Amino acid sequence: MDRKKSLRVLTVSFLLVFGFAFVELIGGLLTNSLALLSDAGHMLTDSVSLLIALIAQYLVVRTRKKNMTYGLYRLEVLAALVNGLFLLGLVGYIAYEAVQRFIEVEPVKGPQMLAIAVMGLLVNLLVGYMLLKSSEENINVRAALLHVITDTLGSVSAIGAGVAITFWDFYLADPILSVAVALLILPGAYSVIKDSLGVLLELVPPSIDAEEIEEEIRKVKGVIDVHDLHVWSITPGNVVLTAHVVVDNVDACNDILEDIKNVALRFGIDHTTIQIERQGFACPPSCPLLKV
Repeated sequence: MDRKKSLRVLTVSFLLVFGFAFVELIGGLLTNSLALLSDAGHMLTDSVSLLIALIAQYLVVRTRKKNMTYGLYRLEVLAALVNGLFLLGLVGYIAYEAVQRFIEVEPVKGPQMLAIAVMGLLVNLLVGYMLLKSSEENINVRAALLHVITDTLGSVSAIGAGVAITFWDFYLADPILSVAVALLILPGAYSVIKDSLGVLLELVPPSIDAEEIEEEIRKVKGVIDVHDLHVWSITPGNVVLTAHVVVDNVDACNDILEDIKNVALRFGIDHTTIQIERQGFACPPSCPLLKV
């Protein structure tokens, strides 16, 4: 699949999921259904993940401007952080409302709720089918597909609550299953907030051991010392490494740089900036930015 076709698939998928998230939100308010509100929140999670995938794919096919040396990848992270905080608030609201409904049961319009939940399931199945056809050829689409699969479970939960209310007047099914869907949202919201803050604070990605990388660089032939080594992410999965490397022979710097690049690649880092130095070069032993 070419990139432009992937972009079209992600665009249509995003519009379907994002649009129906608002349909479920309005439907949840009109039918007094917490389960629909929970599923609307879950669909919103997936729509933002689709949007992030869409932005990433768009940036791949878009020419970078001169004043955007790292592109617009941080917009993905900011959008994800806002989404994660919103979802955390949504989970809290759903939990509060569920407790109130356990104390005092409220009626829910079962048939209308069931109809909206079934439509939500159909939307998820349609989006999942479109993404499935593209997932084998595009890892970006594959990640989006995983989110839609989990959202399908949320729609099934809302349908279960709708059936219980419509046929047996079991109104407690609504808060029970709404909490279940909220619990599905919670790990994703926490993960999004944690990963977003980690990127914005330029922390070392959790999958990478900076000390181990430094040790491996020190083993490279011709390297005497390593200092001011920094590892951070532009976006999750897009990792950057910079370091000052003291060598015994600057004439062999090309070979040394190639070996260091191979070390970084073993750790999943494909963007490196290395400053080669001779012994005795007057460079501060630690980064001035870290001094108090």
